[in-house]
Amino acid sequence: RGPGSQRSCAFIMKKKRKNPGVGVDFKRVKSKVGRKLKRANETKTDYTVKSINLPNQNLKTESLGGSGDENDTVLTKRMVSMADLIRQCRHYSPKIRLNAVQGMLELLQAHDVSRTGQSLSQVLQCALECLVDSTGKVRKAVLQVLVALFRSPGGPSRDHQHKLKPFVPLLLVHVFKAMTHLSHDVSVDGIEALSSMLSHLGVALSQQDDRFFRRLEGNFNAILTQLFAETTNVEARSKFVAKLVACVESLLELCRSRPGGRGGELLADGEGRAAPAPGTWSEAVRRRFPNECDEFSRLAGDEEADLGVQRQEAELFFNLRRLLGIFKVHFSGDGEEGDDRRAGSYVDIARRVTSCLRLLLETHPDLDASGVEEVLRETSSAFPVEAAGAQDGGRREDVLAYNANCVGLLLACVARLGGEGSEGPGRPCPCGVLDSMWGLASRDLMAASRGGAALVGAEGESRFRMLASSSVRMLRFASAAERAAMCCELCEILEGSEDLEAKRILLQAAFAEDDYLLRHCPDADRTRWLQVIPKMIWEAHKRKDWRTCDLGSRVLLKILQCTPGLGDAERDTLQLQLVPTFAIQMGKGTMWGPFVSLGRTFQSDMASILYYLSPLSDKVVKSATACALNPNVPEGACIELLYALTTSTEEGKVSSRVHFLSSLLLESCRKQTGRAETVVQYVCTCLRTTFVDRREALLLLLNRVTSTITKPSVPLLCSLVRVFGEVAQSINFEEEGSTRDLCESITSPLAFILLKWATSEVKEEKPNQHAARLESMWSAVRRATFLVPPLIGLFGSYMAEGSLSLRGEVQLLEAGDVVLRSCAISTVLYEMVKENLVAGAGKGELRTCLDTIEHHNKKMAFSKFVYLRDSFV
Repeated sequence: RGPGSQRSCAFIMKKKRKNPGVGVDFKRVKSKVGRKLKRANETKTDYTVKSINLPNQNLKTESLGGSGDENDTVLTKRMVSMADLIRQCRHYSPKIRLNAVQGMLELLQAHDVSRTGQSLSQVLQCALECLVDSTGKVRKAVLQVLVALFRSPGGPSRDHQHKLKPFVPLLLVHVFKAMTHLSHDVSVDGIEALSSMLSHLGVALSQQDDRFFRRLEGNFNAILTQLFAETTNVEARSKFVAKLVACVESLLELCRSRPGGRGGELLADGEGRAAPAPGTWSEAVRRRFPNECDEFSRLAGDEEADLGVQRQEAELFFNLRRLLGIFKVHFSGDGEEGDDRRAGSYVDIARRVTSCLRLLLETHPDLDASGVEEVLRETSSAFPVEAAGAQDGGRREDVLAYNANCVGLLLACVARLGGEGSEGPGRPCPCGVLDSMWGLASRDLMAASRGGAALVGAEGESRFRMLASSSVRMLRFASAAERAAMCCELCEILEGSEDLEAKRILLQAAFAEDDYLLRHCPDADRTRWLQVIPKMIWEAHKRKDWRTCDLGSRVLLKILQCTPGLGDAERDTLQLQLVPTFAIQMGKGTMWGPFVSLGRTFQSDMASILYYLSPLSDKVVKSATACALNPNVPEGACIELLYALTTSTEEGKVSSRVHFLSSLLLESCRKQTGRAETVVQYVCTCLRTTFVDRREALLLLLNRVTSTITKPSVPLLCSLVRVFGEVAQSINFEEEGSTRDLCESITSPLAFILLKWATSEVKEEKPNQHAARLESMWSAVRRATFLVPPLIGLFGSYMAEGSLSLRGEVQLLEAGDVVLRSCAISTVLYEMVKENLVAGAGKGELRTCLDTIEHHNKKMAFSKFVYLRDSFV
């Protein structure tokens, strides 16, 4: 310090804080007297709350597998929405794009598109853009996304395909963009996308116009032309070619089978003008007058449009022929197929190309005849291809399928060159081709039907169906002798078949799809077919194959309609084989056939078959009657079957028909089935409509029924009285003879029913089970008033003798209490007077009956008896 400085303080004062307590972790509170200190761990609750607005939190979200409302937007397991996934699909990173597409697949496999918060068009557009992605894993995932979009969440649904119908043109643009891509891998994936589109969107594609199908054919032509131009070795891209040809085959199948579609009717501009289909009258006119039709088309201004359509067809036909020539070399029998590892795919390509050529010939009748002749010559020169050297089972199946397609292609060529229905030796078919085709088809059909191994899988069944259909079509181009031999061999194949599915396919191809065999089959072969079909129906019934049963009944009816007549032995054999179709009655019960369990179509066919087998044997009648009485058979089928049984009895013999009706009536009442009412109505209808002498038929029926009764049956006797009342209304008894025989047959059953009711009334039984039958009894008496005197006389006899019998043999009512008997008779007589049935005839018999009652019961004080006595005596 300097000399003028002051002395410093002994200590330095601390600086005080401006805000004491701020920045101090633990504040020390001084304790004072009277102050209550707060706890150190006490939470402060005097706080205020302010609200903020977050728009993103207004959306309700739900994680995958959660249980929220149906309107909630679903999220993936990584908690990503569909909108975010669509944005991520356009990211530059392949990994993020792959994760986004996999997230889309995760949502679409578990939920409908409507649950994702995005429209179907947005999801489709995003997926289709990724179809040409540079990363293969992304494209594979996109293919799975497209399949998930094409499939309905709840299974196959036409409504779902209707939703996708407006997007089909958009799908087609992106798919062909991928198919024509410079990258080979992208083009292969584009083919996969088109294949999925054709397999899952059949309904939506079939509803497109013809312009859409022409655009598809044009794109296929462009791809094939580019393939031939850019690739020196087409076999190197066999995988791509195989998928492409499969798509062409699916397209042509869809084009042929679509409702109201082309099927040979290619529209030139989608405006409604069509080329004639083969086999129609317009096609026949075009073939008969080709120049006039061409001139008419030229004047109408459609010549250029026709040429445009034919150019697409001809170009596709040419490209397919070129493709077949390339791949057929590898398995033409030169021994190269064992050395080439890819020979299996080559056979598959050739098989599909052959099928495409056949479909083109069947659906497009305006192809160049010279090209068709070349296809016929080239295919027949190397036909058939032997599969003996193919050790691989799948390879052998491909060779067999190729041969089957060649058979169809050769037949299509012959039909195209010579026209449908050309017969005789002048057919434009190379020598020996028809024999080769038939030899191959019959051999493969025999092996497949007896072994059954060839029918395993959809392709095996399709090949067998094609061979069966082609075998029937060959009959059109064979001579009469060859045709007879072919028909006989087809029947032998069906007889020797051990596979039910093979029998069904053969039968459908031979008779259901085409009636040529039915019209040209000899009578002896028709009889052989008739013997085979009932066995097939019974076998299909045991396996619950209802479709085969329906087909068998329909074909059996068609054959019988075309058969001039069966001999007695043939008819009896066929009837015996048809018995199991209805029912087999055994000691412990009845084994029901397919007639009871199948639908109305089968039941109607079987009932119609009985008309062609008359007269029917007793076994058939009993079996069919049991079915008619079965309550599970519909009412319409029951009536139809009963009418067939009635009219199929021996013509001109009234007794045989009446015998059947009486047996039917007895059986229905004995079993107490729900068919009793139907049987009564049917018997009444038959007696009124199918007999000339109705009184004689009615009397014969009454005698037959009453002669078989061994003990009284109220339902049977009531049904007999009802039949009498219904038929008596249409009989003029004054003109048709005496009524005494009818009175003797019907008065005892009528009196029995009335006395049973009256006895219950006197005993005051509640409810009276006979009251429901009373009105039908009075109705029968009103329609036949000549029954009143003998009926009252029968009451008097019962009162005097104490018993009531049927035909003097069967005791209906035993002698009982005199008072009860007299009261019951008085009740019946009182009701007859009340119904005004004794106004004319019967008064004398009534007085006699009342005297008899009073004679046997002198202290009779029953009110109804007193009234009757005071009124009439």
